Amino acid sequence: MVIDRQAFDDLVEQVYRASTGEITWGAALRSIASAFDASFAALALERCELSQLRLDPSEITPVPVAAHLSADLGDFIDRYYDYYHRLDPFRVSLPIAFSPTIQRLQDVCDPRDFAKSEYYRDFARQAESFHLARFTSRLDSKLQLKFALNRSETGVPLDDLEIARFDSLTTHVMRGLKVERHVTQMGATMDAAFEALDQIGRAAFLVDRNAKVVRMNALAESLSATADGLTVRGGKLVLDGQVQRALQQALAQRLGEDENNKPSAATVIAVERPSGARPYLAEVTPFEFEVFWSTGVAATALITINDPDPRPIKSLSEWGKALGLTRGEWRVARRLASSRDEGEVAQALGISLNTVKTHRKRIYAKLGIHRRAELTAMIPGLR
Repeated sequence: MVIDRQAFDDLVEQVYRASTGEITWGAALRSIASAFDASFAALALERCELSQLRLDPSEITPVPVAAHLSADLGDFIDRYYDYYHRLDPFRVSLPIAFSPTIQRLQDVCDPRDFAKSEYYRDFARQAESFHLARFTSRLDSKLQLKFALNRSETGVPLDDLEIARFDSLTTHVMRGLKVERHVTQMGATMDAAFEALDQIGRAAFLVDRNAKVVRMNALAESLSATADGLTVRGGKLVLDGQVQRALQQALAQRLGEDENNKPSAATVIAVERPSGARPYLAEVTPFEFEVFWSTGVAATALITINDPDPRPIKSLSEWGKALGLTRGEWRVARRLASSRDEGEVAQALGISLNTVKTHRKRIYAKLGIHRRAELTAMIPGLR
């Protein structure tokens, strides 16, 4: 099967989209399996330190850090790492990779013997995995990468041209996984930074050039919920009155899109409040990492808000603690109470839809409720 240049480039695009969270690795692997006419494709990261090179292969126990399949095969991964990895002919041949290596089934054993083996009969046949090609490499000193393409017994092994295409693709998979790790680490750093801003009483909004909110911390959510001088409407940060124009000008200056054509440093904007309380001070700071991880939105600026009278917000935060909710659960609860779309809640908070659903179940269980209306009734300012 010949994979032309355009088809290969499409696969590379899928890999990098998976690395930034735009699509799942499962979706990317389905595209790869389809392009190579494979029964399924698999990708796994194992914790396997180089110090284990001195061990006998039978003494090496791989520990999965991440595993992805192109198809839903039930407990296939668990079964492999619980027992069948011991019988895997590839693992016996190469228990720990020192350099990037691609092997086909016929390179490590006689396919006729493989067809009679316990590994194939009781395990691999479930996934129609007979004509295997497996790439193995170090990702770093502690992690090992396994990337496999599999065809059924009725198929044929990957030929030399297909192996060459597979080899080229592995380079991008390696890079994609490193991008994913970098993105994850940056996300963890941003989590810590936003939490720190919460602790010192600073609301924080990460926005794009049009003031669309990419991410905000708990205090920012509380401020926007009060709608006292600022709010979030349609996913966009909106400041009352003429201040919105000042915000847009500040964002344009940050990008060098104003008449001076030079990016500016931080800009401070006073935001008047209809309640008569002292104005918020909004500081617009350039945000250097243009594309924010796990979203398709380009982040332009970090906007932090200093509230000179934080007492109402503090009492609102304390309400979540009084209900016995964690900070994460309280954030989700307040969003769920005012939104019917859990997808919008996930996007607004910068978390996955599954995380929102998990939090919802825990919130309902803790509060002894069953409906969204009951949750809304328990949160101040939303009744």
